[in-house]
Amino acid sequence: MISVGLQCFGLLLFASVALATHLNYDISTYRTTMTSLLSNYSSKVRPIVNQGQSLQLQLSLWIAGINEVSTTDSMMSTTGYLSVKWKDELLNWDSAATGMYWMQFNQKDIWVPDIVLKNGFTDFKMMGGDFYYLYVYNDGWVDWYPYKVFETSCELDVTYYPFDSQKCDIIVKSWSYSRWEVNFTFNDPQIGFYEFVPNHVWHLESYDAETDYTNSQTDLKFTLHLKRKTKYFIANLILPIILVGVLNTFVFMIPADAGEKMGFSVTIFLTFAVFLTIVSGELPKTSDSISILSIYLIIELIISISSIMLSAVQLRIHHRKPTIEIGECFRFLVRAGRRLRCEGRKNDKSMKCFPNSCLNKPRIHEIEVIDCESRMKMNRPVEDEQEEEMDWGDVSSAIDFFAFIFLLCVQVFVTSVMFIYAAAR
Repeated sequence: MISVGLQCFGLLLFASVALATHLNYDISTYRTTMTSLLSNYSSKVRPIVNQGQSLQLQLSLWIAGINEVSTTDSMMSTTGYLSVKWKDELLNWDSAATGMYWMQFNQKDIWVPDIVLKNGFTDFKMMGGDFYYLYVYNDGWVDWYPYKVFETSCELDVTYYPFDSQKCDIIVKSWSYSRWEVNFTFNDPQIGFYEFVPNHVWHLESYDAETDYTNSQTDLKFTLHLKRKTKYFIANLILPIILVGVLNTFVFMIPADAGEKMGFSVTIFLTFAVFLTIVSGELPKTSDSISILSIYLIIELIISISSIMLSAVQLRIHHRKPTIEIGECFRFLVRAGRRLRCEGRKNDKSMKCFPNSCLNKPRIHEIEVIDCESRMKMNRPVEDEQEEEMDWGDVSSAIDFFAFIFLLCVQVFVTSVMFIYAAAR
């Protein structure tokens, strides 16, 4: 008995809900009511009895997806719709007598606000269209959902590209009415998501909305905070540039007699020129902000040009005639290189970083150390008087050694500073 009673109660509840939520009218009633409402109605007049008052509109933005953020065109493309609500005081009827709680009116038959996209990128026209139908409820409230692909201009700061974050706005306003005639306010929620599809390049970090009172009009600004996803750019752009930059210093590891030194240098230079072209094609043509990556590529081009010039000079020195005397500056360069590489003079195995006589003994007493030092001091004038065996090949090798060390340090320093600073943002 209890189960039967519960079933009867459920059926009664379902029937009451169905009667309350479903409309109960025929087509003649619908047609008569619509004709009566539109008989003295003008879609060119604000639907408010007291024309001295401001008609209040409630708006919210519903986003379906972020299609594109074009850095070259400074444009953001977003798909979504506006939810616009207002009360039409000229459209109301008795729901109990007609059995209708809401009706649908074509956009061209009733008054709608002339909402436009203030920062539109391509076109400037009123939202909606003749194929839109609006929901009008018996108490006069109107729901309008104009769907649109919002193409808006966006001021992009590409300083930290590709580790950049951007802030793009969608600004809507009434083009013809002042805020004393039509006033925009936010509905809850201010920004929502309708079947949102994430973007593969940009991550939506946060969003907010604010009211901007410009002169006599009200602008609603919806702001999206976006951050670029960097995995693709690190794998396909950053790492190849860094590796080619490291390869740029190894031009001085190639012997001068190999014959490929200049060709290798020019190839590296052209590689950086291609990378600079690729990066420039992804960035806007503006002087307001310059990408750190572009600056890094310019520095790499300068290093590559320096390598080409230094290699040309070094090859010129390497192929000098043996009869030409080696200058004292070049001799000092060769000596310093030999000391740093712990190399002695040619055919002299005793001149290393330390004398063999001092290194061979595991324990050295103080008097023996003094003796070794004295022996070195005694031998030094004799060694200085001897003519060192040195040719232009040694000078060329010393230039290679110091240029490699210097450019490698510069490469590590510049790369570390640039990318750590950019990634920290």
